[in-house]
Amino acid sequence: MKKIQIRLSPSVWFILLWCFGFVSLALIAGFFRLLLSLAY
Repeated sequence: MKKIQIRLSPSVWFILLWCFGFVSLALIAGFFRLLLSLAY
C-alpha cells in the first residue's frame, strides 16, 4: 500500500487555511461571549 499524497495548489491551501482560521476565531469569540454572559 503506497501512501496517497494529496497535492493541492497553493491557492487551495490558502483558502483552506483562511476558512479554518475564520472558524476558529468564531469559536473563540463565541466561547468568550459565553464566559462573559456567565460571569455577569
